[in-house]
Amino acid sequence: MIHMPSKIILIREETYKKLKNLKKPNENLSEVIERLITKQKKDPLKHFGIGKDLPEEVLDDFEKVVFEARKVDLKKSPNSIDC
Repeated sequence: MIHMPSKIILIREETYKKLKNLKKPNENLSEVIERLITKQKKDPLKHFGIGKDLPEEVLDDFEKVVFEARKVDLKKSPNSIDC
């Protein structure tokens, strides 16, 4: 096990229980928090509007379709720039 510098934070009991419920097998609470932060940074718009109620898999599939459509549009454009 790698020991990294750490900080103690205080959270409400209710918040702790929610984090613990989100924990995957063999995942510690720091990893849960990191996963949630990373997921939020990935696409914060997923948490607004209709997207907030859709399963993560549906949102990921939608994101892939939009990304692929953008790539096709860029290829069709005479002034396209490679991304």
